[in-house]
Amino acid sequence: MVPSNSNARHPPDPLAGLTAAKAAHLSEEKLAAIFQLSPDMIIITTRAEGRCLEVNDAFLKLTGYTRDEVIGRTTAELKFWADPAQRGQMLARLADHGTLDGLEIEYGTKTDRRGYALFYAAPIEIDGQPCLVAMAQDITPFKQAQAELRARNEELEAFAQTVAHDLKSPLGNIMGFAEWLQARPDMPAEVRQDYINIIARNAFKMGSIIDELLLLARVRPGDVDVQPVDMGRVVSEALHRLTFVIAESRASISAPDHWPAAMGYAPWIEEVWMNYLSNAIKHGGHPPRVELGAEQLADNMVRCWVKDNGPGVAPEARENLFRPFTQLTKVRATGHGLGLSIVRHIVEKMGGAVGFDCAAEGGSVFWFTLPAVS
Repeated sequence: MVPSNSNARHPPDPLAGLTAAKAAHLSEEKLAAIFQLSPDMIIITTRAEGRCLEVNDAFLKLTGYTRDEVIGRTTAELKFWADPAQRGQMLARLADHGTLDGLEIEYGTKTDRRGYALFYAAPIEIDGQPCLVAMAQDITPFKQAQAELRARNEELEAFAQTVAHDLKSPLGNIMGFAEWLQARPDMPAEVRQDYINIIARNAFKMGSIIDELLLLARVRPGDVDVQPVDMGRVVSEALHRLTFVIAESRASISAPDHWPAAMGYAPWIEEVWMNYLSNAIKHGGHPPRVELGAEQLADNMVRCWVKDNGPGVAPEARENLFRPFTQLTKVRATGHGLGLSIVRHIVEKMGGAVGFDCAAEGGSVFWFTLPAVS
């Protein structure tokens, strides 16, 4: 048995002397702290009208209102319910189940921005008046990421179909003419050379498509740090890569001696020029005459263009030239392939825009803009 020691000290009891009134007050303080510190929106409203009696700081932060703008107004007046019918759904579920557990809603803000939340609610009484206490857990970032992922998956599927379509034609030509060469060893030398040239052209086309695919793979992961670009050098590199096509088509290319200074990412810009030049040669006159140019615009942007001497783009095809991948499988801009969609994708990531105009004297003008060097 342990002997008792009347002189031993005991720690003070924190509840000693705590009256019922003090305990209730302490409990209220704790609830008030939780109410305000919660990262989720908490709203106390009247049940019938949805008039706001109290909201926490998270509600004010996410909706953009001040407390004075909220208290005493209804959630309908605040346009909290982006779809007013959802408040009716909430009340109906409460009537059926007594509480509401995770209704996905779209909510509005003071600036008419839309957000998404999981809505929880339960009935309470305040001074004998039927009220509701509700919590809305903001899931807007999750919904945005979900929508982006869905769009990326749709884009990837459409892009895969587009690539398969564009590769099928030149591959068929290569296989067909190669079989003819194998089957006819006594073929005249001139005909044999023609077949070899056709195979080379189609192989070049397939290589261009694969380059576009690889380019897109590099563009997708994220943005790059744009820098001042030596546009003259970039254009020269693109023309050098097209030496075979230019020689075979007997195309004439004119370009300025000096270029306005622009901001961008040189490898991507080279691909833009490659695409525009290839299309200008392919769809130009006989022989193609291609003019390159650039100018600085008043809005601190640089506009670069490629003009050809071809018949132009049919009116019904113009609006589809720069279609995103998700729409290319539905409506294709005949003859321009998937490259223009990639052009739009990468130019917009560098802060510019793309477009098409009809040349006054005939032909087409494809252009893109980039931020000017300030």
